[in-house]
Amino acid sequence: MKTVFQIALIAYLLLICPGEIQAQGENDLFIILELARSIDNVDYTDTYDRTLLMHSATSGYTSACRILLRRGADPNLQSLDGATAAMYAAYNGHTRIVKLLLEKGFVLDMQEIDGLTALMMAAQNGHTEIVEILLDNGSNINLQSFDGYTSLMLAAQNGYTEVVRLLLERGAQTDMQDLSSRTTALIQASLSGYTDAARLLLDKGADPDLQDKGGLTALMTASLNGHAEYIKLLLDHGADINLKCTDGSNALFLASLNGHTDVVKMLLENGAKPDLHESDGTSALLINASEELAGTLKTLLDNALKPDSFDNEQVTATITSSQNGNLEAVKLNRRREANSNLNENYNKATAFIRASRSGHIEIVKVMLKKGAKFNLEKTARFTDLMAASVNGHTEVVKLLLEKGANPDLKDNESKTAFDYAGNPDIKLLLTK
Repeated sequence: MKTVFQIALIAYLLLICPGEIQAQGENDLFIILELARSIDNVDYTDTYDRTLLMHSATSGYTSACRILLRRGADPNLQSLDGATAAMYAAYNGHTRIVKLLLEKGFVLDMQEIDGLTALMMAAQNGHTEIVEILLDNGSNINLQSFDGYTSLMLAAQNGYTEVVRLLLERGAQTDMQDLSSRTTALIQASLSGYTDAARLLLDKGADPDLQDKGGLTALMTASLNGHAEYIKLLLDHGADINLKCTDGSNALFLASLNGHTDVVKMLLENGAKPDLHESDGTSALLINASEELAGTLKTLLDNALKPDSFDNEQVTATITSSQNGNLEAVKLNRRREANSNLNENYNKATAFIRASRSGHIEIVKVMLKKGAKFNLEKTARFTDLMAASVNGHTEVVKLLLEKGANPDLKDNESKTAFDYAGNPDIKLLLTK
């Protein structure tokens, strides 16, 4: 039977929030050790199915874990979100506790509610020694989470070069793609410009031209975010500089869009062709907006496309040009309501305007759900020069013109780059 003292301690430890538990420090450790030695049911759980072993593993209390395991605590119990003591230990980098749990035979590839394993959590947080220990004991290196991410993708995404190196040496597949966006480890590394991780991937045969669901490559995302060193590495490994994604944009367009002058110059010097394309319709919307506006737009879009509230109508995103020339999303609604209550002098377009400055493709790229359609007849068709002009990137405009960009090309509303330019210096460049 539990004593009143034990019950009180359990309530204190397991029913308050983790932050409060961590704040107790040495006092918390003393209480945990006392409970580990005296509690009748070593697998007692709180309302979230968390055990004393899980708490000890999270906090790095090796002695408490040793006592609980010796007394028969089950290392494979899962909390309400599917996490195990080993996952908590791996996530937080507690190597000795991981070893203790291995001695007691925890299931290596057990997955929590999102499909993550102890190996994935260690890789995600750069705990190289734990990754090596888990691999030595048979963890599945290419197992995917429920959305398709692998340990290699997670390590590359966060720039943990040594973990990436270890995983590749042990046989991680370089070009595995996740199940929703079809992203790769190389594309994930490109988002933040982790060149060292990318070099390892490319040396192991990663395909620099592998495209995600929207057609984006590592070169395109690196160009969007202005990672010049990363781009140079990709070009040295044969990346196709003029490859287009599904909406018609390429690396040069994305670099021009965000005003990355050094990247635009590098791409042009390596054979990128300005005005190679016009956008030809898209399943993504990129907007020049604050993070908050982009988030609001995504929420509206997601809600609008719920089957029980949408009746198979088309969704139209109405974009207007503000007085300073930057494009802003101002309205998102059902097709029959589109274009209502708008100043007739505004430039209206649907579906595609690449005018983002946020630099975070996860924020600004709003993917449409299956079955939804934009009005492609009114899709804006922008060139590299137009994108640079509308966002006021003078040096980029100059570079593009020097390399032969055609300032007389027109979009689907018969407007040229000059019509979109608000900056007098750019207007002057375009009239020379």
